[in-house]
Amino acid sequence: MTAWRVAKALLALRIQVDALAPRRNKASDGTIGDRRHESSASDHNPWVRDGATGVVTAMDITHSPDLGCDAGTLAAAFREQRDPRIKYIIWNRRIANSSAVGGAPAWGWRRYTGANPHDHHIHISVKPEPASYDSQTAWALPASLKTVPVS
Repeated sequence: MTAWRVAKALLALRIQVDALAPRRNKASDGTIGDRRHESSASDHNPWVRDGATGVVTAMDITHSPDLGCDAGTLAAAFREQRDPRIKYIIWNRRIANSSAVGGAPAWGWRRYTGANPHDHHIHISVKPEPASYDSQTAWALPASLKTVPVS
């Protein structure tokens, strides 16, 4: 395996989500793909190169609305805000690209038929240019993604 790292924009997103929902479930969180991903064009593979290091440009964030992290709320916000770093999102058997694809307009939902329905987590992929994947600009997270009080 080659040396790899996670896109800085996605690490910044995870830090923000964790700050808003510190008790959230992380069971379906992920960055680097497993063996099944290696044979696909998944952004969980470190195919983007930063010198000799591969960059993983995808992250999964677990849907745990009872603990402050609702993936549906995140998906709606990402589509509404149209953050220029985002390449596409997958949530609950649907995919939305930041550019038009197959007759679907940019940011429009279309059916997702991959092996994983993405109903336990949201998948966020960022664009393969350094200005997108390594941008550490704060993400505009929805106000409805609130911290659940710590007992």
